Amino acid sequence: MTTVERPRSAAGADPATRERLRALIRAIETRAPRPAPPPSYVPRVGDASEVYPHEDLRVPQYYQPRGAPVALHSLPGARLRDTASGTCVVREVRRPLAAPPGLAAAGEAFDLADLPRILGAPLVRLAPDAELEDVALEDLLFLDIETTGLGGAGAMAFLVATGHVEGDEFVLRQYIAPSPPAEASLLEALIEDAGIRNGNARTADPVLVTYNGRMFDAPMLDGRATMHRLRGGFDALRHLDLLLPARIAYRGLLPSCRLIEMEYALLGMTRPPSEASGAEAPGWYFRFLRTGDARMLIPIIEHNERDVVALAALTGRMAALAEQRIADGDVAKGIDALAAGRLLAKRGEHEAARTHFERAIATVASNDRQVEAMLRLAALHKAEGRRDLAAPLWHAIAARPGAPVQRVSQELAIYYERHARDFAAALAVVEHALAAVPTLARLDPVRAGRWQESLLLRRSRVQSRLARSSPTD
Repeated sequence: MTTVERPRSAAGADPATRERLRALIRAIETRAPRPAPPPSYVPRVGDASEVYPHEDLRVPQYYQPRGAPVALHSLPGARLRDTASGTCVVREVRRPLAAPPGLAAAGEAFDLADLPRILGAPLVRLAPDAELEDVALEDLLFLDIETTGLGGAGAMAFLVATGHVEGDEFVLRQYIAPSPPAEASLLEALIEDAGIRNGNARTADPVLVTYNGRMFDAPMLDGRATMHRLRGGFDALRHLDLLLPARIAYRGLLPSCRLIEMEYALLGMTRPPSEASGAEAPGWYFRFLRTGDARMLIPIIEHNERDVVALAALTGRMAALAEQRIADGDVAKGIDALAAGRLLAKRGEHEAARTHFERAIATVASNDRQVEAMLRLAALHKAEGRRDLAAPLWHAIAARPGAPVQRVSQELAIYYERHARDFAAALAVVEHALAAVPTLARLDPVRAGRWQESLLLRRSRVQSRLARSSPTD
C-alpha cells in the first residue's frame, strides 16, 4: 500500500522558513493603503490653454473613471465616418497658419507662417532626390502615426494624423480606430482623403512629409492596408523625410535628432508635462479598449496632434535654414550657421556653405564646433584645388587644444611636400607630428605605432628631397 505524505504545516517548518513567513505577514500588515483614484474630468482636447495635471493622466491600470464613459466620437471635432470596411472616428481641427503673437513669443503655440515660403529651392535642398520642384503648398501632406508596436502581424495603426494647408489655415485630421477591426475603416478613410487611390479627394498627387516615415510610417501603413486587402501606395509617393536633413545638419550638435529635441532647439517649444510619449501609446489604447472611455485616449491624441503641427513648423524652419536665412533680416549664427553649412555642402552648394562655415567660426562658442567648421571650410577649399587657402586653417586648427593633430599634420605635410614644394616646412610639420605620437600612444598604442611608422617614412623622404634641392658648395 502506497503511503501519501501529508504536507507539513507552517508549525512543522524549519525556523528559517517560519521567520520568513512572519516577516512577509508583517510587511503585508504594515503596507501603505492603495491611493484613492483621481477625480473624474473631461479635458478639452486641442485647447492649447488647457494644462492637465500630470498625476491625473498617469492613472494606474486598476483605475476606472467615475461616471459614464465618454464616447470617442463625442470629443471636440470628432465624428463617425462610415466606409465600406466599417466605421472609424475622424477628428478635424483647423488653426490659422500664423500663431497669435503672444503665444508664439511665449513658446506656447507653433507658428506656421513660414510654410508658404518653403516651396521651390528650399524644399528641393531638403530632399533633392524627391522631385519636389513643382510642388504646391496644398500638395504637402504631413503625416504621423501611432501604433501598438514597432512591427509584425500583431502591430496595428490605431491613430493616424495628417495635416495640410487650405488657404490660410492648417487642417489637422486624426483617424482613430475605436476597435482593432476598425483599422480597415481607418485606412480606407485615410487613403480616400489623401487622394492616393482616386482623384476626387483633396489632391491627386500628395507629397508625404514625415519624420522617420520613410523607414516606419509609410511601410507600416502599406503593410496594414495589405493585411486588410486594401491598396495603400504610401511608400510610392514622393516623400520628404525630415529626419534625413535634420541628421545631416544637426547630428552631434544636439543631444539627439528626435523630433522633441529638434522642436526645442529650433522652435523653442517644450512639451507639457501632461503629454504622453509615443512609447506609452499602446498602453493608453489598451486602457481605452478595456474601459470604452475616450478619456483614456486623450493623452495620445494630444501627443499625435502636437507631433504633426511640430513637423509642419519644423519643415518651415529647416527650409528657412536651407534658404540661408533664419528670419527676415537675420542670418544663421552659431550652431545654426554650422548646420546650414553642413546641409548646403552636402547639396553641393559650396559657395553658400563657405559663407556659413566662416560665420560659424566667428560666432560659435564651442572650441570643438569651431574646429569642425574650420575643418569643413578647409575641406571645401581643398576640393576646389585651393590648398593655399586651406593651409592657414589647418595651421590654426593644429594650434588649438584637443586638435586632430594626425589629420591636419598629414594634410599640411602633403601640401608643403607635393604642392608648395617647401620641403623645409614639410619637415617641420613632420617633426611636430612626431612629438605628438607619445600622447596618442597613451590612448591607442596600435594606431600610434602605425602613425609613427608612416611619419618616419615621410621624414626620410622629405629629408632626401630637401638635400637634393639644397644648393651644393
